[in-house]
Formats: sequence, structure tokens, C-alpha cells
Amino acid sequence: SDVYKRQGINAEYGGCWLCGMAIRASNRHSPLSCRALSKSISMLLAVIALASLVVGAEPGARNRLAVAVPFHSSQVQAKLIPGLRRWAQEEFFPCDHPPTGGREAALVFVYAGHSEDDLVGDGVTLKQALEGLAFELKPVTERCFLGGIHFMQADVPPEHDHYADAPCVVFQDMLQQLRGKGDYDHVFQMETDVLPVRQFWLDALLDEAQVNTGCKRFWQLGSMAHCQPLQGQMDQRFDVHINGNSLWCLNDPGLWDYIDRVKAFYPAGDHSGVAGCGTSQFAETGVDHALYRFRRDPANWEYVQSIFHKFQYTEVILNKCEDSYSLANIRTKHADTFLVHSKAPFLPEGIVFARELVAEIFNRWPQHHEQQRLAALVDAGRWGKDQLAAYLCESEEHVRLIQSKNPSPTCQQLCDSSPGLFPQYDKVCALSLLKKQWLDWEPDKAYVWTTDLHSGPMACNVPVLNEAGALVHGE
Repeated sequence: SDVYKRQGINAEYGGCWLCGMAIRASNRHSPLSCRALSKSISMLLAVIALASLVVGAEPGARNRLAVAVPFHSSQVQAKLIPGLRRWAQEEFFPCDHPPTGGREAALVFVYAGHSEDDLVGDGVTLKQALEGLAFELKPVTERCFLGGIHFMQADVPPEHDHYADAPCVVFQDMLQQLRGKGDYDHVFQMETDVLPVRQFWLDALLDEAQVNTGCKRFWQLGSMAHCQPLQGQMDQRFDVHINGNSLWCLNDPGLWDYIDRVKAFYPAGDHSGVAGCGTSQFAETGVDHALYRFRRDPANWEYVQSIFHKFQYTEVILNKCEDSYSLANIRTKHADTFLVHSKAPFLPEGIVFARELVAEIFNRWPQHHEQQRLAALVDAGRWGKDQLAAYLCESEEHVRLIQSKNPSPTCQQLCDSSPGLFPQYDKVCALSLLKKQWLDWEPDKAYVWTTDLHSGPMACNVPVLNEAGALVHGE
């Protein structure tokens, strides 16, 4: 009945929403049963089916997706295993029903190392850890990943085995290997800090791939940054690159031509020893930055006109960078989001607090040494978030903001709610002290403060203010 009401349909038209819509569309106002419309409904469904063939996948078209999870041995116990265990929970389960109709997904672990030799715990090899994880996920994989579980070894030369190079090498090698196998049409790169925020996320990815047969719509489908802009000054640089945790279409030679052009345009340099891995500009190390900046460079204008539409934005996955997020807020504000990329869930609590508070109070991103020093105060169990905030509010940097008449709202709120946290309360919480004094004097009246070059304007308004019940006094 709620659906009927939202659509303006009278419930007496029958217990079928589609019938109600058909009645409404035909402007019929007399009660009509669903049975009388059965032939029309059958015809309508046939038209819908025909339309789906036109705008969606081709009849009998295959849709084979690889969910590729690249990882480092240091991430196995801290990120990989906890993250994938979430998939078995009902609220994060990947699929509603086993994929059918040519749709198939496989889970591919991508690792640069030796699974039988590398240790990821106390005497536990990587191979043993993954076998144990696969056993735990058996209810998930047998239902949703009918293409099986596979292990892919990425080749990372020793000279590139560091943060600036290795992720790019692994990404490029992963795409090439998956393309070379010929077993997949699309690959979704799902790093260990990409987590589901609602169930049936694999179905959502397969749906996106289903309407992209032959890469007709996109080469890359992903998210721009939905984060605070202070880290990397994204707003000032107008950085709307699509994060690499995206859905990639493998079967268009044009994508590989594009990647080769990017490598030639952005050769190896001081920022990275790998061609196509960044631009040498501030905060732009990474293959996704290079892919984005290439198509924004004026030198590539003529070529880019024909391929710019191949890089598309979506909210199926949301890139939150390193920001904290609330599961409830994501579900409320982003109804189409199934996956979120963010490092925050895996960062130490002290690091998260330090970053958030420095950004809130000083409107800047903390320096690395500053971040580590502040985090240590929390991680040692000495302080919580409010204590760390009070410490920053009493710093010389914030005192200067107070003197410049620009105190932090975060500090003012904390002064109001927890005055006992401030040894220098009179100095740091002057506004809160004034509020308290006023409430002690006139608790039932709002406090309004005004300033002028002389008393004339206020004097003119005193009668009106008095009539309104105000008290006027000089300070």
C-alpha cells in the first residue's frame, strides 16, 4: 500500500504494482482487475525484455569477472583475512543468488612473492594462510564465485620493490596476465582496504559489467575522491582522478594503446622508477594519477576527444582515501554505494585522531613527525580523543588563532562541554567563560554583543530593545 500511495495508485486497482502503473498510465479511473490486464501486461513484459536486449548485454553474451585482490605479506593478518571474513556476514554477503545467464565471477589473489616460503605469522606460510581463508569462505565462494579461487604471482624486480614502484608494477602485471589468460572480460581491483558496506556488492559489479559488452561504455569505472581536501591539497589542484580500485574492461585494444601512450608521456623519474606511475607533480605518484592527468593535458587534446568518455565515474564504489566513515552515513547518503575504499579502518586509533583533530582545529594536514608524536599519546593509553583535542586547543598555534579572533569551533564546543580538560581554561576558553558568566547573571535571556565606533547607534536603539525586553549594558 505504501508503494501505491507513493505512485498515486488506488489500492482497489488490485494487488499488483505493475497493473496499477498500467492503469495509471492509461488514465483509467474505474476499478479494473489485474486479470483483465493480463494480456497487456504480457505484451509489456515482452517489450521490456526486448528493450533490455537493446540497451543491455547482447543475447548470450558472456560476462566473466575477476575480483582481483593484490596484497603484500604484511597485509595478510592485519587486512586481508579480517576484510574477507566480512564477506560471510549476511549484511556484506557478495551475491543474492549464484550468477547465471553467462555471468560468472572468480576470486583472484595477486601476490608478489613466494606463497610456499613467505611467512605471514608464527610459522604460518602464505599458502597455509590462504588455504585456511579459502576454507572459511567456502559458503561464499561456492555460492557466488563459480569461477573458482585462483592465485596469481606478480613479477616485481628487486629494484622496484618499494612503495613508489611496487603497486604500479603489480597493477600493470596483473592486468596483462588477466588479459593474456583470456578467461575474463572485466576485472575489479579490490585492494585489502576496500570493504563492502552492504550486501550483494558482487551482483552490482556484474550488473555494471553486463551492460559493457565489448567495452562499449567504459574502460575504467570507478570513484573520484570523496575525502577531506587537505591531504594532497586536492581541491586546489582540482584532483578528480578515478582511483585504481575500479572495474576495468580487458577486451578493447584501445585501453592498452592508451596505457602505452601514458607510459611514453610520463617516463620513469625521481617520483617513480616505473613509466606511467605518476606525473612527478606534488601528490601524484600512482598509476591512476598518470592515467587521469594524461587525458587532462592540453598536449593530448586531439587524441583524448575520442576516448575521454571511456573513463566513467560511479558510486558503486566510493573512494574515501584515508578518511574515517560511518557505515550508517554511507548507507543513508549513498544509496548506490556497495563498496568503500579507505585506509582509516586499518590505521591505529591515534593516527586517526591526530589527523582528524589537526584538520578540524588548524585546517591543515599534520606533518609526519607531528602525527606520530600525537598518536603516541593516544596509543600508549594516556589520552582519548577529547584529551588530545584539549592539548591541541591549548597549543600556541591555537592561542594565535584566538588572538586573531578565529578560534576553532571544535575547541569552543569542548570548552563548553568539558571545561575540566583545560588547565588554561581562562586563556583558552574565554568565550565559554563569558557565556557562563552571562548565564549566571541572566539565564533566561540570549546574549548578543555588538560593537560600533561610538555609542550613538546603540543609544538610538535602546528604546526599541527595552520594549522587546532586552537588557542593554556597556562592556
